[in-house]
Amino acid sequence: MAMRVSFCEQPRTLLLASEDYTLSFQCVVDSSDEKREIHIEKSTVPDGSTGYHESQATPPPRVLVDFADASTIDYEKYRALSSLPCFGCLGLISVENDVFLAVITGASKVAEPITGSETVFRIHGVEFYCVSRSTWDFVVLDPAGNPLDMTGASLSADQFDLATAGGGGAAGNPSVGMLEHPCSQLRKLLSDGSFYYSNDFDLTNRLQSRSAEPTFDIDGFDETFMWNSFMISELVTYRSHLQEEEKSALDASRFLTSVIRGFAETVPTRLDRRPATLTVISRQGCRRAGTRYNARGVDDEGNVANFVETETILYTENFCFSYTQIRGSVPIFWEQDIQLLTAKVNITRAFDATQPAFLAHFKPLVEKYGPVHIVNLLSTKPGEHELTQRYHQHIRQAAENPESSLYRRLNETKFDFHVETAKSGYTAANRILRFLQEDAEEFGFFLFDTNTRAMQLEQSGVFRTNCLDCLDRTNLIQQIISKYALEVLFEQKEIRPGPDLWGRHSVLWADNGDQLSKIYAGTGALKTSFTRSGKMSIAGAIADATKSVSRLYINNFVDKGKQNTMDMLLGRLEGQQQVILYDPINDYVTAELNKLRDEFTSSKEISVFVGTFNLNGYLYEGDLSGWLFPEQSGIDDPDLVIVGFQEIVELTPGQILSADPAKRVFWESQVSRCLETRGDYVLLRSGQLVGTALLMYVKKSEVRYVRNINGAMKKTGLGGMAGNKGGVAFSCDYAATKLCFITSHLAAGSTNVEDRNNDYRTIARGIRFPHGRTLRDHDTVFWLGDFNYRVDMPNGEVRKFIREGNLEALYQNDQLNRQMQDGQVFPFFEEAPITFNPTYKYDNGTDIYDTSDKARTPAWTDRILVRGANARQIGYGCGQLMFSDHRPVYATFRVTVHTVDAPVKEELSKQLYARRRGYVGQLVDFNNDDPNRLPPPSTDKQKWWNDGGQSSKIAVVAPRSGMVLNPQRPANPFSFTDQPDFIAQSDSRRTGDIKSTSQELAASAAATSLLNHGLHAPPIPRKPQTLSSHSLHSLASNSPNSELPPPLPPRHSVVASRHDSEPVETPLQTFSGASRQSTQYEDQSFSRASSRSSVISTTPMRRAEFPSASLSKIHPSTSRSSNYGSHTPTSSSVSMSASSSNDSRLAMPTAKFTDTPRNTFGAVQHAPMTSPSFNSATTYPDMPPKLPPRHKAQDAVYGRVSPVSTSARSSPSQSVLDDEDDAAKLNQSWKSLV
Repeated sequence: MAMRVSFCEQPRTLLLASEDYTLSFQCVVDSSDEKREIHIEKSTVPDGSTGYHESQATPPPRVLVDFADASTIDYEKYRALSSLPCFGCLGLISVENDVFLAVITGASKVAEPITGSETVFRIHGVEFYCVSRSTWDFVVLDPAGNPLDMTGASLSADQFDLATAGGGGAAGNPSVGMLEHPCSQLRKLLSDGSFYYSNDFDLTNRLQSRSAEPTFDIDGFDETFMWNSFMISELVTYRSHLQEEEKSALDASRFLTSVIRGFAETVPTRLDRRPATLTVISRQGCRRAGTRYNARGVDDEGNVANFVETETILYTENFCFSYTQIRGSVPIFWEQDIQLLTAKVNITRAFDATQPAFLAHFKPLVEKYGPVHIVNLLSTKPGEHELTQRYHQHIRQAAENPESSLYRRLNETKFDFHVETAKSGYTAANRILRFLQEDAEEFGFFLFDTNTRAMQLEQSGVFRTNCLDCLDRTNLIQQIISKYALEVLFEQKEIRPGPDLWGRHSVLWADNGDQLSKIYAGTGALKTSFTRSGKMSIAGAIADATKSVSRLYINNFVDKGKQNTMDMLLGRLEGQQQVILYDPINDYVTAELNKLRDEFTSSKEISVFVGTFNLNGYLYEGDLSGWLFPEQSGIDDPDLVIVGFQEIVELTPGQILSADPAKRVFWESQVSRCLETRGDYVLLRSGQLVGTALLMYVKKSEVRYVRNINGAMKKTGLGGMAGNKGGVAFSCDYAATKLCFITSHLAAGSTNVEDRNNDYRTIARGIRFPHGRTLRDHDTVFWLGDFNYRVDMPNGEVRKFIREGNLEALYQNDQLNRQMQDGQVFPFFEEAPITFNPTYKYDNGTDIYDTSDKARTPAWTDRILVRGANARQIGYGCGQLMFSDHRPVYATFRVTVHTVDAPVKEELSKQLYARRRGYVGQLVDFNNDDPNRLPPPSTDKQKWWNDGGQSSKIAVVAPRSGMVLNPQRPANPFSFTDQPDFIAQSDSRRTGDIKSTSQELAASAAATSLLNHGLHAPPIPRKPQTLSSHSLHSLASNSPNSELPPPLPPRHSVVASRHDSEPVETPLQTFSGASRQSTQYEDQSFSRASSRSSVISTTPMRRAEFPSASLSKIHPSTSRSSNYGSHTPTSSSVSMSASSSNDSRLAMPTAKFTDTPRNTFGAVQHAPMTSPSFNSATTYPDMPPKLPPRHKAQDAVYGRVSPVSTSARSSPSQSVLDDEDDAAKLNQSWKSLV
């Protein structure tokens, strides 16, 4: 059922129309949005900036949606937006403050699980139409998302500047030309052939869950596999607010579409000489979607990476068979560092901290599928072996605990795929059936009688298969299990399948493996040669090696961008705003919920201990309670314990290249042993960057409140290449409060303050957590470590003040204190008053400061800072552990965290909405046009009367390369002329000396204006070359070959559209140019100018286009003659002789001066001259351009005094150049002017 997309200009509305119904979308800006709150707040990002900044709260985009009968729409107001058909709406998404409607424009049929009633389409084309503005209307895009011109060539930034054409671009920055469509990456992702949809049935659920009857129930969509759930969620909410009849009509129109990602294909086959179809459908989960190294393990909600539900369906005229399997990453907290050649497995959480997430993963699986048989294919090599051990521990604790809800509901089979197939090849993988046969027969399969429409059997359990990536090994084993289930069916039905069916079954599973592998790893699956043919060939082995190399490149250099695009599609980017349905009732409910916040939210204080210690590479097996549980801390048993270590290993070149985790493990056990003496604590996460390590412990009773724990690291050593210096950070949600902890080791050296500041900035800006979360996105940030800031005082004085206990004097000279006061580092972080002695540097094992030859000055290098209004510091001190040259430092805090009771909030929201809906009734009529609606205001880029909000200016593109604008064409594009718009670049050089008509028109208009106002044309300020007495004499020449000013650069043309009421203004200066230039065009050009005006011609020029080198050379004895028009006093004429220019490009007259006697003061004496009136048609001799007059009033304004003070009415006896000093002053005056 194809639909069309149309749009209306005023107000801007997109219309999705089928034959019977329409769905309208319009962005809404109400008064609350227009009056966005602007307030002054502190900077929350420690990026090195200081002071306060203005923050503008941008509300989420709001869209008014209306579902209406097609007969009620006035189609005359709408125009087709695209000729492409539309097969369904994926939803709305906001990208860079614009709202886009995503629709399917290209699809092909690939599967038909139930013949005649269920059809699956693969998506090949998706378009994003902008709802908020018309910038992207009718723009043709290439597959990469770049705009094309009419010939299909890509447009450059000069040719297609959407930031200008669209009134500021999507980001509102008119200076940035935007060539790529804002949704180009989303468009590319959705069109890559891995997404599927159906308008006949619910594709997100397996056949057993939806039954064999085709149904399309939007309420029943499984969001686990619904990849457009973020975009379509508000439309689903809108649907829930409709009446039942409208809701049914909306469902029948198929406007709203669910999309899965994975694989779907149907192939025909035969059973007992009767036609049948074999289908494989794989649905990849979207809740922890990502690429290979960016998504591993489990999250706190129990979602695992690469979770896929695969269903094998066999349909005949008598029965329909379905068998389901699942795969997914090992459900514990683990990750792999992306390295060029290796990827080491790191388990990031302790056993006790992982068990809640493990249970959260398997409980829904057991509820949905029944008992789960885990097939673990991991090998015994390092990394995978540790995962297997931990996995087995969690399974045993959950399945063997009578109090657990998973008691006897989990079973496990360990099958080392590589060991089993090492000698006999991949055919040995069939040995796994002897371990699975019993449960396979017990689980059964789903069977439906197509004649009686009755269900005969149900599948009562599921096999969950995993390897490291859940790709190659997993796909091969799942194919074997699927084949075994079909064999059991044929045995029960007494059917003998032919080789054709098994061949097609193998090909389907091989294609399935390739598709899933391309989604997760970027290449096709390995071992598909065996999967397709049942044997491994040399060509298949070579293909596997090639794929492995391709994966290495893609995982290291491509996957990060793909991950960001997936996160945007799923709405997981930090700070990403969802399009909000414009619903006044919902606004009322939101306001009421804010008033009733106390009914579903609560707050409490938790205690936090933070400690930092530079170990100097030592191992200590003694008691740590003096540091971790100090008497002066003010807290007995903290809820959260954060411990940071520096120099946990010796910073040798070998350790810098490959840090040894053994020492971190040692200190984990030491800290855990100490904490266990005071309470039951769980190690949630640990991380290490060479010598810097961070440990995070939480009370076991508080584990359920801590979620979304992520880590990040940033190197600063050797310019960011080495990890001997840098930082380790953790981010987590404690209930509804976001917390961040950072430990860092900054640059050493008593005088390297700026290096430490740079290290801080690098870490602050470089820490990035998953989903785009940065430091600014946390409510509270704790920063601890060895900052290495010293005391700027002599060593002797520092030690003296320490003995006297005068710590205040030391603190006043503390480098960190001064840098924070100056705003150079840690903006808006706070530190409690320091009441303990400097913690560095001691002789090891003593409390005596450094007595070595270096005799380092004591300093507080180890510090703990906090930023956040909800944190209150209780204690700040240091422990007395003396095995290192540092002393451990601790700080204790009370932090207020908030908890939201989601079920209570949801129930309260429903009650408020129902109550308000009953009071106000339906929403306002969407199609009721307001005749008094005013058009949007015009700008210099757009005019309200332009159709479609198009720009009032256009870019002019040459028809082919090597062509430029014709300078002979009039500036007015609508005036009649026989001149072409463009000429060859070589022709433009030959015509460069011809005055354009636009120049003559401007000259005529300028002269007329001067005549009307009785003013002379002001001369152009010109800067002479160096004017010294030597240069003045050297310039004296009366020869006809005197140097003439160089030609002026050509004026650039600006072409505007017919609606451009505000042409670009170019500041022009005119100078008197009554004389004619002796060129081959002088008669023609002068006569044309004179025919338009009886005044002398003036040549408009830009001030910046007149170079200093264009001045005539002047001799001190040479007179300067002026033409002041009718306002010049009449006197006897001066003797002059005209000289012709040898440069045919010179567009202004020149003259050669005769010597003039000096006056009594040694200055050049101007002889009086007679200047006729402007009304006279007399032809005048050539006159040179006059030096600019400088008024005293101007000099006062600019704060300068010119050595020459002249004006249009200056007397002839005024001096011009007196001596070398005057010349030097004049030079300085010109430099300051230009």
